[in-house]
Amino acid sequence: MDATTKMTGHVCSPRAWRLIVALVGAAVLAGYLAHVAYFWPHINDDAFITFRYSRFLALGRGPHFNPGEHVEGYTNFSLMLLMAGFIHLFGPDDVLLAAKLTGAAGGIAAILAAWALCTRWLRQVESCAAAAPLVGWAAGAIVAADAAFALNSTTGLETTLFAAAIALGLWLDQKARDQRRWRGAGLLYAFGALTRPEGAGVFAAVALARLVTLDFVERPRRRALLLDLGIVAVFLAGHLTFRLAVYDGEWLPNTYYAKAGGFWKLTPTGYISGYAQRHLGAVLALLPLLAMIAGPRQLRNATLPALLVLVAAVGAIFAAGPDWMLGYRLLAPYTPVWAALAVCGLVMLLARLRVPRAGVTVGAAALVLLLAVWQAPTRVGYHEHVVTRAQGYRTGHRALARWLNRNASPGQTVALMDIGIVGYECIDLRILDITGLTDRCIARSPGEFLHKDFDPAYVLGQRPEFLVLVFTGPIEPGQIDIRNLQPWTPIEERIFESPDFARHYFRQRPVPRRAGMLKRLAAMIGAEAVFSHAHPGNIHYLLAVYRRADAAAPAEPGE
Repeated sequence: MDATTKMTGHVCSPRAWRLIVALVGAAVLAGYLAHVAYFWPHINDDAFITFRYSRFLALGRGPHFNPGEHVEGYTNFSLMLLMAGFIHLFGPDDVLLAAKLTGAAGGIAAILAAWALCTRWLRQVESCAAAAPLVGWAAGAIVAADAAFALNSTTGLETTLFAAAIALGLWLDQKARDQRRWRGAGLLYAFGALTRPEGAGVFAAVALARLVTLDFVERPRRRALLLDLGIVAVFLAGHLTFRLAVYDGEWLPNTYYAKAGGFWKLTPTGYISGYAQRHLGAVLALLPLLAMIAGPRQLRNATLPALLVLVAAVGAIFAAGPDWMLGYRLLAPYTPVWAALAVCGLVMLLARLRVPRAGVTVGAAALVLLLAVWQAPTRVGYHEHVVTRAQGYRTGHRALARWLNRNASPGQTVALMDIGIVGYECIDLRILDITGLTDRCIARSPGEFLHKDFDPAYVLGQRPEFLVLVFTGPIEPGQIDIRNLQPWTPIEERIFESPDFARHYFRQRPVPRRAGMLKRLAAMIGAEAVFSHAHPGNIHYLLAVYRRADAAAPAEPGE
């Protein structure tokens, strides 16, 4: 066997080997971009909550949702600043495109980090070192093929930026450990902590792992760890100081209180098991443990921080509750870490079984294919959901925003649940958030998210000129039977049943015979106008806008 074969494990020149690795990597990234394009129509209303904060900051009004209301209703500080810069330079019209491109860029960085991290780990084992650059792309391919990760790349939220920060931080951390020199991991961990609150927990998990593995005993590694700790502490202290100064001395974002009880339709166990079943192949979710069980000591020490990061991610779901969004936003950022660990675990298992190198490469490729096929039904379901709701946002929320801009005066109040798109496009209206994300009183009320137990008088007593309630019910061919309609959330149901609502907002009137279905429905349910948001499943999702009876000027008809 010549030197080239010994170095690469394959009968080819070093140049050809590097070309093969590069071509595989290019194919993985191309596949990811195609996957992102598949979900590109996706719209997430919550992204526009952050964008409104960004737009206010760009306009010189401060990072607030309403003038004079110092409430932190976002948890993605770094993205808020990035989008504020974009709006300041290029205007507000293309902010969603900018956020989507940022998400795709974050996804590419996360995939590259998954490959680099897996490669560096495999090089800890002499028998795996030669093929590590090629086999490492299996980790990147798992991320690229993951439907939840691709979907979350298009939401306009911070998910993939956070994923990149975690995976790149772990890679630089391992690089520093191998080279016994600081490599900047703390900067990535700090960026992650500014991107998602869980970022602080990620670094805490890494630091704990390094203490367990006794890295602090060696002076170079101890210096690197302390430097990372200092950087993260400075950034966290700076962010906390900003929060205390800007948001009335609050130590935590308002969204923590709004969502602390979890989502009223999901449990942490159901959320985690659903993700594992749909995206990780059920029992295959445990593959990362094989890196600890079957791997040599040096690999166990190397991968322990990543494993504790996954444990911290799961623990955060139980501590703060699950999320309602399509695509498991709270777990998707950890896909690159899971993928790198899973590939290492599989390789260690195959090595224990004395599978030849070619078989290891085939096994890693088979894992990618298996997970991609496993997710096929989920992928199709996500796509149908995305396409349907993208149309729904055009005919529902955007149409409602245009109606409000025509009928409302600057400074008037609109109370509603879906505050993102309407809030961003109606920038001069005060938005009263009945879910509590941007309202301190509702957020601190008892109960789960969308099921907060507060007196409807809190909302109605503020005399909002407009009040938007969502109604839902099964679709009957060619008609909407109001007997089948009901408020979407318990919060809206209590408001709708309030005597004050009936007195000041509900104005049922004769049904015009020749009017369209939505105008007839508005007359029947006492609303000024109704906007239909296409929703997956055989149901209506109707945005009914009510106007206070003593508000000035009759409204224009709905679209």
